[in-house]
Amino acid sequence: MIGAFTAIGRRGWGGPLLRRSGLALLLLAASASASASTPTAAATVSAPPVASTPEPFDWQAARGVLFRIHSTHADAQDSLLFGTIHIGTAQALGLDPQRIQNALLRQHTLVNEVAGDTPWELRYDRYRFLPTGATLAGLIGGLQFIDLATLLPDQPGTLLNRFKPWVAMTLLEEGQDAPLARVNSLGRRNIDDTIEDLARTHGLKLVHLETLEDQLAALDCTPAVDYAAVLRQRLADPQALRAETERALAFYRAGNLPGWFADINAMSGLDAPARVVEQRARDCLVNQRNTRWIEELEPLLREGGCFVAVGAIHLTGPNGLLAGLARRGFTVSEQAW
Repeated sequence: MIGAFTAIGRRGWGGPLLRRSGLALLLLAASASASASTPTAAATVSAPPVASTPEPFDWQAARGVLFRIHSTHADAQDSLLFGTIHIGTAQALGLDPQRIQNALLRQHTLVNEVAGDTPWELRYDRYRFLPTGATLAGLIGGLQFIDLATLLPDQPGTLLNRFKPWVAMTLLEEGQDAPLARVNSLGRRNIDDTIEDLARTHGLKLVHLETLEDQLAALDCTPAVDYAAVLRQRLADPQALRAETERALAFYRAGNLPGWFADINAMSGLDAPARVVEQRARDCLVNQRNTRWIEELEPLLREGGCFVAVGAIHLTGPNGLLAGLARRGFTVSEQAW
């Protein structure tokens, strides 16, 4: 789940062309074999190569964290899609708060992941706490739990031992500012909170793409016993984990979301079984949510006038929002502040 929580929200990672090319190589090999054994094969007219259909938006070349989504309705206002990152202040992220405010207030609707004022309910604890009788130490091993507690000295040991592995991973990635670690506090420290507060203050309409429980379910989609293996391997080199978080911040400041996407997908430090678990977690956190969100976003963006603020990693990649919206017929372009 490297960077996944950083990417998805405080409350509460070889495509068809390669596969097609591989098939083409098999067909060519078969054709060559037939030519060698059949005297008349040379007279056969070869079918022209099938050109792949280009994507309507080149997400790999896109730079920046703000994009304009041109409405398909001629008389509708364009919308803006802003990729946020859920740790760090605007200044630390190289963002100008005044420019963010100006861009936001030119729109009439804020669309974000989940309402920031959602009250915490006791029933949500099942997403972050292990079942009664189970312990994190029992899942990852006693020595590994000691290492974890040493890395997180501000977390009471009894509470830490109740957390599911994804919560512990979040704490390691983001440090003591990680949300959902505290019993009844979600924290209000980052750019997402600032944007929502501005929207409320200035009377913008608010639309949320999911509920807090939806977000928690996405975080908790991988069984704790499976994700414990990922946590154990990350604890073997916690400096590498923190270094990856620092690289994520650097990619964000540079507006290089494709670079961040590639860095996350490298899954450095994980063996093959752990990579399978990690990929399953990311499918829940990113890909499945992107699919749901595009369905929610499409009618809103056709009407126009929206400022959409979601985790930046959702924007990039072949299944990201930028590419997905372009496939739905929207024109997507990079936007300066």
